Amino acid sequence: MRNLIVVLILLGSLVGCDQENESLDGHENGSARDKMHSEENSTPPRKNAGEYVSNPQVTDDRSLVNVGESFSDEKGEAELKAIKKVDEEIDVGPIRLIVKEVKVLSYRPDYSLIDFFHSYTHEEVFNFVKIFVEIENQSNETLNFAPAALLETDKGEKKTWEDDIYLEELNGKIEPGEKKAGNIGFIIEKSDFKSLSIITSKVFDENEKELNNEKVIKVSF
Repeated sequence: MRNLIVVLILLGSLVGCDQENESLDGHENGSARDKMHSEENSTPPRKNAGEYVSNPQVTDDRSLVNVGESFSDEKGEAELKAIKKVDEEIDVGPIRLIVKEVKVLSYRPDYSLIDFFHSYTHEEVFNFVKIFVEIENQSNETLNFAPAALLETDKGEKKTWEDDIYLEELNGKIEPGEKKAGNIGFIIEKSDFKSLSIITSKVFDENEKELNNEKVIKVSF
């Protein structure tokens, strides 16, 4: 069924592991595709490469470069738990992906954002992984792609693109020659991990034809 194409991106990309497939079954519904293509509510203006746009629901962490540092603003308070400068560039077919940086942050959102985060967690303070990426469509056709379709830690915790808290329109359609840059974030329960894997989606054309397989980026802290 065509309206399951986004879930099939994930299911097709994971190498036959039943447990991983089961973790995605709960997301197989009609709203999944709409979310990937529009990332509707709480979505900030789209970022171009090199441009910073404030996120509506997550504190600006750009000043946090040393473990233990914290920063507060009207959205809440964030403390840096771990950081890794990655700067790894890979080509997923015609998509160029650069993973610039990965951070682990402890976050206490402002009371005004509690309703938003309750759809992800009921904890008042939680940890999340933040990935800063740049992507570019190097082809002359419209493509569909997710830079972090699945995240898995070495503790076995898994998160899919639907768990992203930033909602910065990095998943889904990318026009010919278009460049995007922004953050992807996943709330995690087991924060004592030492490494993680970022698994991209496959690349699909506008007619939902599969063009290229997924790629895996491994990050160690």
